[in-house]
Parts: sequence; C-alpha cells; structure tokens
Amino acid sequence: MPETRSQWGELVEDVSAKVYEIFDQSAEAYEVNGEAVVKMKDGFTGAQATHSGKTGSGYLERFAEGSEIPSGQRHKLYKTEYVFDNYGKGLTITKNQIMDRDFEEFFDEFKDLTIGGKVTMNRSIFQIFNAAFDTNATKNGFPITRYGDGVPLCSTVHPRVDGGSSQSNASSTGITLDDDNLEVARLALLQALQDDGTPITIQGKLVLLVPTALEKTAKILTGSDLRAETANNDVNIYKGGDIEVISSHWLGSANGGSDTQWFLLAPETARVFCLKRQDLETDRAIDFDTKNVKFSIDARWAIGHSHWLGVWGSKGDGVAYSS
Repeated sequence: MPETRSQWGELVEDVSAKVYEIFDQSAEAYEVNGEAVVKMKDGFTGAQATHSGKTGSGYLERFAEGSEIPSGQRHKLYKTEYVFDNYGKGLTITKNQIMDRDFEEFFDEFKDLTIGGKVTMNRSIFQIFNAAFDTNATKNGFPITRYGDGVPLCSTVHPRVDGGSSQSNASSTGITLDDDNLEVARLALLQALQDDGTPITIQGKLVLLVPTALEKTAKILTGSDLRAETANNDVNIYKGGDIEVISSHWLGSANGGSDTQWFLLAPETARVFCLKRQDLETDRAIDFDTKNVKFSIDARWAIGHSHWLGVWGSKGDGVAYSS
C-alpha cells in the first residue's frame, strides 16, 4: 500500500499546526559493530562461493645420513559452500504526498532504505554466533552457511581431517563469564591445534563478544586495574587492550539470542564471513497509471563460517553441553 498524505497528517505542509521537530527512529536503530567480528568480502561472481583449504606439510623429521628424506602428507580441509541470498525492501509514495509534504530533508526514502539495509546485514552477521551451538539451516530467518565438518561452530567434537583426536572449542559445562573462566577460554583458544596436529599461531587482539546483558561484566573483567573478583591485588593481565569487548543487542534474548552466551574470538584467525555478492543498491521508478513513486533497495550476501579455529564459545547457562 502506498504512503499517502492522510497517513502523515501534520507533516503535510499547511494542513495542520506547524511541527518544529521530528526524529528518525530508523537512524537510532543503526549499529555497525558486526564488521568488527567477521571478515567482510566482496567482488564475487556467480550464484555461490566455495571455500576450502589445506594443512601444511607438518614438522620436519630428523633422518640418518644416507637415508631417504622422510615423506609427509598435506590434508584437504572440509569444503564450505556459500549460496548468496537476496534481501530487499520497497517504499511506494503517492505523487501528492511527495509534492505536498513538509520536512523534505526528513523524508529521504533512499536514506531510510539504506539504513534498513545496513541494519539487516548487521543483524544477520550476529546470527552466526546465535547459531553457534546448533546445526540448524537458519537462525532468526537468516540462512547460515556452515563449515563442512558436520558439527556446530562451537562444538565439543570437531573432527580433524588427518584422523587425529577430535577437538573442542566450546564449554562442555556452559561456564559463566567470570575472571577464572575467561582464562579458561583464553587458554583453550590459544592451545587449539590445526588439522594436522600442529599448534595454531594467534595474531592480533582478542575480542570478548557478549550480549548487552553481559557488557558490564565483560568491561569490569578486562578493564579493572587489578584482577576482578579477588582480594589479592593481583595484576589484571587483560587490562591494556589485549582483549577488546564488543557487545550487541542482536546477541540477547530479546532478539532471538541468549543473555548468558559469550564468545572469545581471534578475528584475524577466525574464518567467519559476510560475503557480499551485490552491495546495497537503490532504485526509483514511477508507475505510469497512478504516478506513484516506488523507491527500492536490494542486495545479495551470505553469512557463515569456513572453519572453527579462532572461535571459542560458552552457552553460559551452567548446563552440560555436548554437540
């Protein structure tokens, strides 16, 4: 249904008492921090993008003089296939509404649609983490592309392609966020092994990703001069920016997430992605018969993870977890 003059009442010029101030809720809903926890990639062609990888050659082996150089083997990682989904929205405005309305700078259809597009993309990014403890195809309406090892992003039984012992990047007891458990997460993240059993090298700052309900706790743990939750005046090793706190309401229970879940990430290592096939594009068309004006925006992107290394998570509910 098109937007008409009657819908906007006093915002139509010379119809009613003068309005001196109005506000825009769409702009107030906008947040951009999703780009801080995933890798944003573009420049794709075709309907899908495939990710794969390999292990290295492993450690060198000592051999005796005159003997053959020991042979090794590289292993192919599981494949991940991203299928690009279409997202869009349109606004239809009558010709009279466009001609007669006041606050022309406020009624910026392209601006509103662009904000809506960015909010939607940002919301979709956080569904990767809301879906970190299951293998469902979608989360809160967004398709999730998953690494091909058959288990959740945060799992206690990640298989290794070389046949070695399975690994965990999730708390099996749903540990809550506190000082001791943050260290448990840090050690688990840093001590994970690659698929050939060699250590992973974590570079760059770590990110403590939490819902809004845990933001205060997270900032106390990482920002206090002395170690939080103790009376021993221990030095707080997290102070100084080695762990950055990022919170989002998209992770909370009010938006289809959980108020107790928390994650520790190494963003430079983690293979968590938002792949853009087509960035946000706006268009405008006039209907010949009605003269209504249709404003639209559309885009194509895919979200998901191509491996689990660089991510560690806990449901934070104190309940046993195995998946």
